Amino acid sequence: MERRTAAATRLPWALAAAVVGLLAALAAQEGARSAAATVVAVAVLVIALVLVLPHPERGVLLMLLVLPLDVAGRLLTEPLSITVFHVSLLLTLVAWAIAWLRDPETSAPRLSALDVGIAALVAAAVWSLPGSLDKAATVVSIVRLVFLWLFTLSVVTFVRDERMADRVVSVVVGTGAASSMLALVQYAVPGFPIGSTHVDVAAGGVSRARPGAFFEDPNLLGTFLSVAVIAALAKAVHARRWRDAAVWLALAGVCGLGLGVTLSRTGMVGVLLGVVVLVMTAPRKRRPWLAGAAVACAAVILLAAPGQVLDRLTSVVDIEADSSIRTRYLMVGSTVDMIRDRWVFGTGLGAYSLAYPKYRRIGALISITRPHQLPLALWAEMGIMGLVSEILIVGSIVWVVRSRRHRGWNVYESLGVAGLLAVLVQSLFQYYLYFEYLWLFLALTVAATRFTRDAEEVHV
Repeated sequence: MERRTAAATRLPWALAAAVVGLLAALAAQEGARSAAATVVAVAVLVIALVLVLPHPERGVLLMLLVLPLDVAGRLLTEPLSITVFHVSLLLTLVAWAIAWLRDPETSAPRLSALDVGIAALVAAAVWSLPGSLDKAATVVSIVRLVFLWLFTLSVVTFVRDERMADRVVSVVVGTGAASSMLALVQYAVPGFPIGSTHVDVAAGGVSRARPGAFFEDPNLLGTFLSVAVIAALAKAVHARRWRDAAVWLALAGVCGLGLGVTLSRTGMVGVLLGVVVLVMTAPRKRRPWLAGAAVACAAVILLAAPGQVLDRLTSVVDIEADSSIRTRYLMVGSTVDMIRDRWVFGTGLGAYSLAYPKYRRIGALISITRPHQLPLALWAEMGIMGLVSEILIVGSIVWVVRSRRHRGWNVYESLGVAGLLAVLVQSLFQYYLYFEYLWLFLALTVAATRFTRDAEEVHV
């Protein structure tokens, strides 16, 4: 009976996901702003209002449903980008405010040590404003940070128990699998009209198409799929029944295939780190079996596609042959020089690109001006306060996790930490300050440590 109830609960969200996917497909075609598409969009908005206003926790699920749309979900691009995710966030905040007025005790924000770190990050952005090289960009960046903070706080507040956490993970993995299937179609059908595809020119002038689903950059899709794989594997590792484990493993496999065709090196590295964390935080009696299974899976993957996998992974350190990787390494030195000259106030959040040309090293691609290493970029853009905010955010997460370490790891703590570390290691090569999944896994890690039921050693 409980399984039927759970299935019935997830069905409306599955149908909503299908509707969102259909809308995204329409948005990718010419004439998407026709009267018919507008009517459908208004109808969906009305349905969202009916679903979310009485129950703000549903807003969290709605935001995660539309988050993978990225480019297809953009409603406005100038003077700043507004997407259906932002609309769903505003809807959630309105529903939250109404619920808070009705029941202040239950709906009050659940603050944590993480909020101290995020508050310091926003303060650092304001600190950088007076001396910013682009004050308008810094103001917009501050607004984006505030909304990301509200998104994080809403997840921490409304993911109160394992049932809600399970719904969140189901939406993340489900949308990951759907995005992966679209990426696989884009890979198999050149010129597929739905979604975005990026063409790289490799050494020797060989071009290769990298599917991005609805993301602007294939690396963004790769990072999203990396955390979807990790979340699905975590559910499989902690599953009590083989049947449930098999379903989660199948979903992880689908997301893994999509990650493979994106050719995202950072995504692959993120999954490798995430798997290590999952094994270390698994139930003790399962760890030896999981370690062996991980090694066996890696061997099978290398045997099935040795060139594709090894070439992409080894290219991470191939500075001479890969201009993109070379540029990333050279940007480290450039950013350090920038910090040396502007270590107090920085360039201003969002103004790195204006300062960078002066510090560009010989051999770096001229077309790349945005920062690619998040930890260094925060100091470069926001000065010493940016560094302080980084330390506070990392320290808050360590503090929160350590407070529960002696009780063992539940599945949501495990996947929260594994997913968070996977995104953080990828942020050494990408600027993920505004990547919502980084903030999501920050929030999930905090929320999971508050669940009242202790982690149990399970046996299959």
